[in-house]
Amino acid sequence: MPYRSVVMAALAGVGLAACTPPPPPRPDIVLFVVDALRADALPAWGYDRPSAPHLDDLAARGVVFERAFSHSSWTLPAFASLLTGRLPSEHGAVRDPADRLRFGRLDPDLPTLATLLYDAGWRTAAWVNNVFLAPEFALGRGFDTWDYEGAVGFQERSGTATVDAALAWLDAGSGPAFLLVHVMEPHLPYLASPVRGRFAGPPPAPFSLPFGDAEILDAIQGRTRVPDDAGRAWIRATYDEEVLDADRALGRLLDGLAARGRLEGTVVAFTADHGEEFWDHGGFEHGHTLYGELLHVPLVLAGPGLGAGRVAVPVQHADLFRTLLALAGVSPPPDVAGADLGASAIGPALASRPILSEDCLYGPARLAVTRGDERLILNLETRVANLFRLDEQGQSDALVPDGPELEADARPLLEAAFAVRGDLDLHAPPQRIAPLHDEAIERLRALGYLGPRTPLPSDPP
Repeated sequence: MPYRSVVMAALAGVGLAACTPPPPPRPDIVLFVVDALRADALPAWGYDRPSAPHLDDLAARGVVFERAFSHSSWTLPAFASLLTGRLPSEHGAVRDPADRLRFGRLDPDLPTLATLLYDAGWRTAAWVNNVFLAPEFALGRGFDTWDYEGAVGFQERSGTATVDAALAWLDAGSGPAFLLVHVMEPHLPYLASPVRGRFAGPPPAPFSLPFGDAEILDAIQGRTRVPDDAGRAWIRATYDEEVLDADRALGRLLDGLAARGRLEGTVVAFTADHGEEFWDHGGFEHGHTLYGELLHVPLVLAGPGLGAGRVAVPVQHADLFRTLLALAGVSPPPDVAGADLGASAIGPALASRPILSEDCLYGPARLAVTRGDERLILNLETRVANLFRLDEQGQSDALVPDGPELEADARPLLEAAFAVRGDLDLHAPPQRIAPLHDEAIERLRALGYLGPRTPLPSDPP
């Protein structure tokens, strides 16, 4: 019998299964989210302060997406989009445009990263610290553990304590794990931290710490107390110290994974829910507009199945949803937006698509459409649109004044937004209202979320 026939006969005898390679190991997945972190506050995005050395190391061995955008400028809708790959107008976890004391719950019929990974065999757990991530908003579906600890007064769980709890959970089980780790640094109120004074300098300071309660926010936003240049510089330096503290938590997590022999088999995604404004357009904090400094967020991916390098094509949080599922080998819902950010997907089609951001915590409902070097911000109540030319970071850099150019350039963006969203309407109040208890309301009020807020002079009408 010819040699080939002998070999084929032998293979037939043992069956094809003997020649099928084993499936690749299922990776651990870590989604590390920093609250209120604007991308250009980081050296990997060109910042001149050494605010994130551990992220620099992660970026050096992973993929840096230079222009990544959130789907909202405050935590609840941004996080819900991150976990579902859906726009705020789709997932329902939004502010009621008619009542600032009413907030929507996540649509219970929508699959999430956690439900999909859990069903595929992953252990799932999250450690979250923002009051808008409290259990009543229903973002914890699919997680074995949703460990929420909102701030009490100005005391909140530190990034260090959050990471230690996550690592302890990892040690308590086996098999592939999906960990969501959320840290509040550098969100207000800028608590005194182990790195205090690194950038802001020694006392005396123009403001006391912790900074950012309801009274001072109303004074700053209402322009009854406008910081001078030195005051603004101090506030920004204090924020940068909080960024450094968040980076220390990231380093602690990465070191912990390495010490357990799990880092090489872990997909690590680093991002922020939204950014922060420092008077870029006349205002401070977040949630009140849809400018680039609030939408442009860091995004770094590192781990098995990923290379290293930098990507300048604009991407969005919905892409991260789909990409993490692809890296896990889990099929996404058939109707979800976003693209798998594998190498084959980065091309002209992504560069030319519109990226939508929606929903504001303060003021009128707005819709932002970012495409290429343009951003259109539409007030959904007044129907007034403002067009901006963007800088290299995707910030809302230059306002296009009323005139023929605005009319000619705004129409294609409006048409693109309509094609994605299905309409350009102000949506009705959310159908599923989160039943906020008194403690949650007091936490929101203490952080300035429920007090009166004066429209900023630079806000689009």
